[in-house]
Amino acid sequence: MRAIMVMVPVLIAGCATMQPPMAARGPCVIDERVKMRFAGVKFRERMRPEIEHAANAAMSRVLRPDDAATMDFRAERLNILLDDGGQIDGLRCG
Repeated sequence: MRAIMVMVPVLIAGCATMQPPMAARGPCVIDERVKMRFAGVKFRERMRPEIEHAANAAMSRVLRPDDAATMDFRAERLNILLDDGGQIDGLRCG
């Protein structure tokens, strides 16, 4: 009985600290507002979550000139296209 009394507060505390599940994102959507916000901006890896969120994308990949990429279409994926200087040249879903 004593063991149960000790365990109950521990179990309750563990449940109280659980994070709510993240909302599912996707499909990717790029509108004019998103294009204008990021066009010509020097890409930094720390920007990736912000760009994904703005495009409602669950994942992304960065493609530089001459990078090889699969041609499969994934509605929840954002392609971040960079120019030779590392600036965002375009955003494309798939």
